[in-house]
Amino acid sequence: MKNHFVQVVDRARQGFKRTRSTGSESETQSHLDLVPPELWLQIFAYLSSHVDLKAVSLTCISFRQLAQPLLFTRIYTHPPPPTLALRGIQTTKYRRRTTQRLDFFLSPLIAPAVRECWIDPPSAEEEDLPTDVLIDAIFDGLRKLPNLKVLGCRSIRLASKRLEVLRCLSLTTLTLESCLSDVTQHTHLPALSLSSATFRYHEAVSRDASLSPLFSFFLSPRHLQRLASTSTEVIPVLARRRSFTRLLQLEIPVECLTSTSFISALSHCPSLERITLLTDAEGHLPSRSSTVSAIPKNTLPNLKFYRGPRNFAALFASTGRLQTVELSIPVKVHRLLRTLGQLKSAVDFLSFRVDGDIPKTLLESIHTLLPSLRTLSINDPPVSPLTLHTLLEETTPRNTTRVFRMRVEGRDRYNLWVPPVEDAVDALDCYKKIRSDIERVYPNLSTLKLLYGVEGASVVWRRNAGTGQLVQATAVH
Repeated sequence: MKNHFVQVVDRARQGFKRTRSTGSESETQSHLDLVPPELWLQIFAYLSSHVDLKAVSLTCISFRQLAQPLLFTRIYTHPPPPTLALRGIQTTKYRRRTTQRLDFFLSPLIAPAVRECWIDPPSAEEEDLPTDVLIDAIFDGLRKLPNLKVLGCRSIRLASKRLEVLRCLSLTTLTLESCLSDVTQHTHLPALSLSSATFRYHEAVSRDASLSPLFSFFLSPRHLQRLASTSTEVIPVLARRRSFTRLLQLEIPVECLTSTSFISALSHCPSLERITLLTDAEGHLPSRSSTVSAIPKNTLPNLKFYRGPRNFAALFASTGRLQTVELSIPVKVHRLLRTLGQLKSAVDFLSFRVDGDIPKTLLESIHTLLPSLRTLSINDPPVSPLTLHTLLEETTPRNTTRVFRMRVEGRDRYNLWVPPVEDAVDALDCYKKIRSDIERVYPNLSTLKLLYGVEGASVVWRRNAGTGQLVQATAVH
């Protein structure tokens, strides 16, 4: 990136000189050349909005040289497809637009600034669209992006030639979505030195295709730190390779627990700190008899984070020292409490959703089972101010809790849609009614978040260090 920086600054400096040569002396002292290009570049880097960067790039030629590359640190090789079907003349137009787009990205000014690239061609159902030629050109062009670190591909056939291109790049992060390939000839070669890999495949694709050889090409035991996959095919790869000593985060389908090589795969991930078990939209789980019943003690000594169904929280708590537990599927209260009693670890963060009614002793029961709990988040169902008052009234003071989140319901207005501002006002009214209870039960609370509505909105209160009072930290309009 240094060479690119020098070139950009030199071009901008030449532009400033042209400004001096064409303007008056007074204009020279009051305009751009008073600030060196290096400083302008640092200033522009603070502009997070593309609208602001675009406005700056349109100011003058010198600013364009400096600011325009910042607009293209992340690029998409294919323009948005037209609304109508890609047929006839539209196919030719689309191919021309994509080629022009690629030529611009590979230009000397833009190419060194590109850090992230996404190759997302139109659906393969558009049979008249010749995407293979374009994709080959795109992969060849990736070599001209010297600072490319992140690559994403969707529905692309990873032929041998394209994989060889990837081997020549200095990628750290890769995302593959429904990409297939016959890479059996590459299995004897070392894997790419990726620190993060994500594989997203539909269940039908994952079931009908052998993906393990492809995954092996991207999973390096020496470099991999984060792995996320919707396919169970990653388990044989983890089990077959030597230890992934740097792997810290693992995100896999819950069906992986039925694999005979699952325990072996875990034993090859001794540094694992976070594990996430994915379920389908309906929350279907494999039968208890087909999943692993126990994990050898100290298999994952560094495991601190678990996200997934309630059914397997205790399984992973038995091998690590879980501090954070996030239950992804709504759970009945009696089953929740039974699971919490099985954790046998100092959990300090708990997040869950209740399936059914909330008993008035829920908070007291949770804090009794998890006395060191610092963060408690109950994301569903919404409760009325009266219910929340009852929950807090039945709870003895807890000095360890620092963060409390709860979803609250608004007044029933008999409308199909309630404006968000009205939902927010209801949350504020709820806080006024339970404020004294909150202060009594959680005297050391630093953050209170009341969730409301269906779009994840919330109102947050934080404790003021000077006054010691909870003060509203988010504005409501």
